[in-house]
Amino acid sequence: MTKDDFVMCAKLFTPNLLRFSKRVAGNAIETDDIVQECFEILWKNIEKVEMKSAKSYLFSVAHKKIIDSFRTDSRLENFDSSNHEQTTNPDQTDTHELVQLAINQIPTIYKELLTLRDLESYSYKEIEKITRLTEAQVKVYLFRARKAIKEKILELETV
Repeated sequence: MTKDDFVMCAKLFTPNLLRFSKRVAGNAIETDDIVQECFEILWKNIEKVEMKSAKSYLFSVAHKKIIDSFRTDSRLENFDSSNHEQTTNPDQTDTHELVQLAINQIPTIYKELLTLRDLESYSYKEIEKITRLTEAQVKVYLFRARKAIKEKILELETV
């Protein structure tokens, strides 16, 4: 990869990485740091990474940084817990807010996979490379994530 390719990657992939990191990490300040670290790592490995694989490389780095962030902040337990308190009244929210509440209550890996597949339109193979899960695991986790969201929405609607 050349310096020009790096600049092109920054222009092309920064919005996608920001959107992905914000949806999964949920913190704007942390999101900017994660994206900056992704490009820093890409720059350090500029000789090793080809332009055609740069996008999946960047998302793979973002995935690792988000997981590290949850581990160091000891927040992973909070996201894996299903005992979240509801902060708003579902009667006062629209469908989008209800879905967002449900998404915020599922485990981090589920949010990450849903973001990659449904919002960023990655293929199962690309997600497999980014997360280092098998394609079968990706499919199973996506199924579980969608089921968990459905259950959370039903739970929130009945409260």
